[in-house]
Amino acid sequence: MSTTRNIIFPLIAALALMLAGCRHDSATMHELALIDSMIYHQSEREALPLLQQMNTEQFSKGERAYYDVLLSMAMYKNYVPCTSDSAINEAVDYYKHSGNDLQYLKALIARGCVNEDLGNLEKAVDSYHHAEALPLATDSSMIAYAKLRLGSLYQSQVIGTNTIALEKFKEALPIYKALGDKHYEQVCLSSIGGIYRLIDEKQDSAVIYMKEAIELARDMNDQYGVFANRYILSEFYLVKGQNYQQAKELALQAISADPAIIDHPRAHYRLASSYLFLGKPDSAVYYLNRAPRATTAKDSIVYFELMSELEHRYWKDEGKSKNYLQSAHAIADSLTISGLNDRLRGVEKKYDVQLAELNQVKNESRLRGAMLLAALLALALLAAAFLVWRYRNQLKMRQHEVDMLKADLDGSLASLEQMHARLNDVETSPRNDELKSAIANQIQTVHQLLEWSYQYDEKTFTRKFNEMMTLRGAENKSYWKNLQLLVNDLYNNVLVAAQERSGGQLRDDELNYLALYCCGFSRTVIMVTMDYGNIGTVYNKRIQIAKKLNVNNLDDFVKGYLA
Repeated sequence: MSTTRNIIFPLIAALALMLAGCRHDSATMHELALIDSMIYHQSEREALPLLQQMNTEQFSKGERAYYDVLLSMAMYKNYVPCTSDSAINEAVDYYKHSGNDLQYLKALIARGCVNEDLGNLEKAVDSYHHAEALPLATDSSMIAYAKLRLGSLYQSQVIGTNTIALEKFKEALPIYKALGDKHYEQVCLSSIGGIYRLIDEKQDSAVIYMKEAIELARDMNDQYGVFANRYILSEFYLVKGQNYQQAKELALQAISADPAIIDHPRAHYRLASSYLFLGKPDSAVYYLNRAPRATTAKDSIVYFELMSELEHRYWKDEGKSKNYLQSAHAIADSLTISGLNDRLRGVEKKYDVQLAELNQVKNESRLRGAMLLAALLALALLAAAFLVWRYRNQLKMRQHEVDMLKADLDGSLASLEQMHARLNDVETSPRNDELKSAIANQIQTVHQLLEWSYQYDEKTFTRKFNEMMTLRGAENKSYWKNLQLLVNDLYNNVLVAAQERSGGQLRDDELNYLALYCCGFSRTVIMVTMDYGNIGTVYNKRIQIAKKLNVNNLDDFVKGYLA
């Protein structure tokens, strides 16, 4: 974001709020507008205590809404977890009818952040989607931030696919470039490169984006950004590209960073692995011995994998090699089962940044360093408490999701049995017989899932549910053709009308989705039948179809055909 924007925008915002507010509100609104400019111009640390010190008892409704939006964002940016979404929901409702699109946009984004903290990921996605749908002219920086948060959620949480994440990062990137916001431009570049490195046919693109991110971080003199992108690219060359020479060179550049700012064990482990695969085990052992101590579960996984390779290739002890590899797998499985791998990413990043700041101050003064060491220990305790809280909250969420899934399966079974019975009333034909057979298989599948839901604990049931994602009946192309013909027969050519209304834009998979939707199938049946990875994909597909039909939701369109 340009310097001119940084100076002018807060002044204009403050002046506008002063003129628009009531006489007794002007001083408070002016103070809130100044805090607003601090939060959205990277001074959130100073803004939070100012908000917490304000006396809100005499606030008007407008002041309260403005305050709740600012407090929610300040807490989110300072990593202070929110415990309730009631206040921000009231603020969103207030601004939705106020005619102030800018404040409505900020309120939607703040509500998304609050729901992220609460673990309500689908609600967070919904808020960000509403925010990004507002006109770009409202505030391009905030629109881009909404897209960035959507990309991060789809990439790191179990609510969607990397395809959607990639789309959102790519939509945000040109906006940040146009604004001159190099910080978030680098975030987009790193994220896009990170997704591409997981796709075999896009690995060249991954290298291009990650190298561009490195150059941008160097231009900003962002030592952490330079290190992080070099490390990620080095890991890519080592694990995916198997270009050990390139991996070694980038890892050497990464660990050359000032250890008082960046002290990252995994970078040393990856460098040691590169030397090992280059046939230089002595160098590998040298850098292993120089590596800082592992401080996270991910550090430990990489360490045990490296030790397994060293035992196998260098010390020729297959027993120890196997033990180290089993230790790595045990930690990785633990992270996957508990879901803490997604949470640890954010905690590690916060910890690394704060550790860098503390170490820099420690070098200036021994006395100050001792005080900061105590603060660091306190921070570690808080981080541990935060992880425990997140873990317990996730366990509650998982149980809640399983309970909802059981109820949804019951509804799914009723829909399928109703459909099967309805086919008995339709004139017998080969296509109807084929559909009846496919739906009978689906009914059997849902029966099995319900049986498992009561037989196993929630973790085992979730795993078994994921194993039974693909229904054989849905793999047959004639199944979909017959289903579309049947739905048109039963519901007044609803699919033909939908294709005409969309101007021919509906794809086959979207027509298949709409056919299932018209039959009254629940989201779980649709997810299983369409072979989607999760419920979030069902939700997003429904939004995409509604947009092509130019309706608010599918119910508005299909209800006239289902009578």
